[in-house]
Amino acid sequence: MNFRKLSIAVLFLTTSGTLFYAQEKNDTVKKEKKIEGVIIQGTTKKGGEANIISVQRKSVEVIERVGSVQLEKQGVGDVSVAVTKATGSQKQEGSGQIFIRGLGDRNNSTTINGLQVPSNDPLYKNIDLSIIKTDMIDFIGLEKVYNPKLWGDMSGANVDIVTKVYTGKPYFKVNLGSSVNFNSVQKNNYFLQDGPNFFGSKILEKPSKNAVLNRGYVFTTSLKDQEINNPINSALSFDFGTNFKIGEQGKLSIFGYGGFDNSYDYFQGITGGSFDTTTGPNKIYDNSEEFKYSTNTTGLINVNYRINSKNNINFSSNYIHTTEQKLGNYSGYNRDYYDNDVSQERYVTQVRRATYKTNDLIVNQLKGEHTLSEPLKIVWNLGYNRLDSRRPDRQQNITVLDKLQNYSFFASSNPGANNRYYDRLLENDFVGDLHADYKLGENTKITLGYSGRYKDSDFKATQYNFRILPAQGTYYVDPKNYDSFFNIGNYQTGGFFDIVTFRGDVKYNPETAFVPQFFTSEIMNNAGYVNVDYKFSEKFTAQVGVRYDNLQQEIVYNTTLYPDGGKVNKDYSKILPAFNLKYSLNDKHNFRLAGSKTYTTPLLLEVAPFEYEDIDESTIGNPEAYPADNYNVDLKWEWFPKKNELISVTAFGKYIQNPISRIVIASASNIVSFMNIGDTGRVFGLEAEIRKDIYDSGKTRLYTFINGTYLNTEQDLDENKVRKENTKYNVTLNKGVTKDKLQGASEFLANANLGLEQKWGDKNTMDFVVSYSYISDNIYAIGTQEKGNLVDKAFSTLDATMKIKLGSGIGFSLTGRNLINPYFTRVQDNKAGELVSRKYKRGSGIGASVSYEF
Repeated sequence: MNFRKLSIAVLFLTTSGTLFYAQEKNDTVKKEKKIEGVIIQGTTKKGGEANIISVQRKSVEVIERVGSVQLEKQGVGDVSVAVTKATGSQKQEGSGQIFIRGLGDRNNSTTINGLQVPSNDPLYKNIDLSIIKTDMIDFIGLEKVYNPKLWGDMSGANVDIVTKVYTGKPYFKVNLGSSVNFNSVQKNNYFLQDGPNFFGSKILEKPSKNAVLNRGYVFTTSLKDQEINNPINSALSFDFGTNFKIGEQGKLSIFGYGGFDNSYDYFQGITGGSFDTTTGPNKIYDNSEEFKYSTNTTGLINVNYRINSKNNINFSSNYIHTTEQKLGNYSGYNRDYYDNDVSQERYVTQVRRATYKTNDLIVNQLKGEHTLSEPLKIVWNLGYNRLDSRRPDRQQNITVLDKLQNYSFFASSNPGANNRYYDRLLENDFVGDLHADYKLGENTKITLGYSGRYKDSDFKATQYNFRILPAQGTYYVDPKNYDSFFNIGNYQTGGFFDIVTFRGDVKYNPETAFVPQFFTSEIMNNAGYVNVDYKFSEKFTAQVGVRYDNLQQEIVYNTTLYPDGGKVNKDYSKILPAFNLKYSLNDKHNFRLAGSKTYTTPLLLEVAPFEYEDIDESTIGNPEAYPADNYNVDLKWEWFPKKNELISVTAFGKYIQNPISRIVIASASNIVSFMNIGDTGRVFGLEAEIRKDIYDSGKTRLYTFINGTYLNTEQDLDENKVRKENTKYNVTLNKGVTKDKLQGASEFLANANLGLEQKWGDKNTMDFVVSYSYISDNIYAIGTQEKGNLVDKAFSTLDATMKIKLGSGIGFSLTGRNLINPYFTRVQDNKAGELVSRKYKRGSGIGASVSYEF
C-alpha cells in the first residue's frame, strides 16, 4: 500500500496543540478553580448511579453513560441491551447491532477502553455487543457528540466499553443461572444440525482437496436433523478482585471474569417474502421454522499497577468465543425453483438450511499514564486484536413436494440449490493512541495526540455444489433424510450427482475447482489531533479542536461475480473540526452547544464484490461506494435536582452529503447492495431523559428513568447520480420518488423503567425493575423497480427483574423477558399495500439465578 500520507499526520502533530483542565473535588460551580475534567479518583465506584450523573454534570464534553449498578438492577446481561437503555438507541432485531439516533452500524463505532476493536462478523463494522457481558465492565459511554480524540468515522455515536478495574476489598463470586424460552420448551421436537457440540468447542474442518478429489463425497457430518432433549438455557460464571501493596506507594489490582452461557430459541412464521408489483410473490415461505442455539465463552483479566501517584500501568486481555447454530425448515413458493403454482395447491418448495458460525476474538491492551511534571501528563494506549470467524459446513437442500403424488423431487438442476459452504475470515488488528496533556495555568490545558491503526483481513470461501443428474420423476427424495441420496456410494456410481464449485467440476477441472473465492484487505489509518479547553469564567467553558484523518485501504478480490479478479484502492484525507461549549447557570443547570464534522465509510463487505447469501436476502458489495460527510450540531439542557437525578432535553441535527443506503438492486429476490443514493440527507431530532426518585425514605426508594427520542429524517433519491456513479449494477429507482426517510431511522424511540429498591437488616437489599421499550417503523432497505421499501414495523418489549442480595453473600434473581411477546414484522410497502416479508414471535422467557460472594 502507499503510506505516503503518514508524514502528513506527523507534520500535523508537530504544529498542533490541545487545551484541557482538571476539576477540584468541590461540586459547586462557584468554587471550582480549575478546568472541569472527568477523571475519577479514589475508590469511587465508576459504575454507580450517583457517580455516572456526577461525571456527566462536570464534563466539558457531552457524554452519556450507563453504569454497571443500573444494569445489574435491570438484569441486563450483555452490552447490546445495555446500550438500548440510553436515549435514542435501538437494537436491530435478530442481531446485536445498534442504531443510534436513527443511524445504523456503519455510522457508529465501538471502542474498548478507548481503542477500536474489530467486528466479530464480516457483515458488520462493529462488534456484536451482545457477546460482551456486563459483569466485566464498569460502564458504557455513549459519545453522540464528536470530539477530536475519536476517529472521525462516525455520525451516530461511539460506544466505549470500559472494563472493570478493581479497587475494593478482595472477593470471589460464583453465579449459576438457568432460563427458558417458551417457544423452545413448548416445541415437541427440537432439532439442530449434526456436528457442533454443547459447548461450541468442536471445530468443523473443510474436507481436504485430496480427499474430495480421490473419493468425492467425504463429508463427515450428516444432513439429517438431530433431536435435542431439554432445550433449557444455562449460565455459569465467576469473577474476582484483589489488591496487593507493592512498596510504599505501589498497588497492584487484579480483576478476573470467566463464564459460559447458552440459549435455545425457536421461531415460527413467515420469511423470505419478495413481491412483484403486478404478478404477486417472487417467493414467500409462509410456513417457516427456525431453531437457534447460541453459546458464549468469555474470559477477562485486568491488571492495574499503580506505581505511585504519578504513574499507572494497565493491562487487559479478553477472549470471547461464540457460536451460533441456526437450522431452518422453510415451506412455500419460490419461482426460481417451481413457478407454476403460486397458491401451492399442488407443489410446495421445501428448503432446509443449516448454518453454523464460530467466532474467536482476542483483545489485548496495554495502557500507561505518566505525570512527568505538574503541567505535563503523557497517556499511551496500545492494542492487538485477532479475529478468527468461520462458517464451517453451512448446509442447504431444496426440494419440491408434489402433494398429489405425495413425493418430493429436487427443485432444480442448478447445482447451487443443494450445497455445503465453508468460509473463514482472519484479521490482525494493531491500534494505538498517544497524547500529551499540558496545563497552562489554571484555565487552560493543551492535548496533542496521534492515533494509528493497521488491520489486515483475509477472507476465503468455498461452496461445494451438488449437481443432480437423474431426471425429475425417476427418483425419490426423503426431505427428512437427505443422506439417503447424498452419500459416497451414490456419488461414486456416477449416476446421481456430481460435485462442482463455482470454479468448475472437481473431477474434470481440479486445477481450478478448488480455488476458493477470496478477498483480502489492508488498512492503514493515521491521525493527528489537537484539542483546546479554555475556562473563560466560573460558568463558561469552551473546548475547540481539530483532527486530521488519513485512511488508506487496498482490497484484492477474486469471486464468482468477478472471476478474473480485481483490486480496489481507497485513499481519503479528512480534516475534522469540532467544538463543545458549556455554560453552567448554577451547580444544577447546564447548557451545552456542540458542533462537528465527521464522515462515514462503507464497510468491507459493502465494498468487496462478494455475494453473501441468507434465506431472507443476499448482499453484494459495491466497490464504487465511497464515504459520506456529516455535519453535526447539538444543543442540550441538563438539570440535576439531586445526586441520583437528571432531567435533560437535547435538540440535534445532522446534514449528510452523499448518504450511503442499503438498496434493493435489480433482482427478482431481495438482493441488496450499498450505494450513495443521493446528494444530501438530513436528520432533525429531540431527545428527553428523566432519572427521578419518586419516593425515598432511606430504606425504601421508588425511582424511574425514562427517555424518548423523536426523529425526522429525509434523504435525496437521485437515479441519475446512482447510475452515473455505479456502473456495476443496474438500478432503477421508483418512478416519481425523489426523497425518502433515512434507511434504519425510526421516527420515535422510548424506554421507560420503574424501579423499587428496598433495604433491610444488615446489608440486605432487594431491587425490582420493570422495563419497557418501544421502536416505531423504520426502513430496512430502499425499494427499486416500483417495488416498495422493506419496512420493519413498530416493535415493543417488556422485561422485569427482581434481585435480592443478602449480607451473608448470597444473591438471587428472577427475570422475565419479552413478556408481551409481540410479532416482529417486516413488510414490503408497495403502492397497493403492505405485503408481509417476514413475521414471527421471539417468545417470552423466564429465568432464575443464584450467586455467592466469598
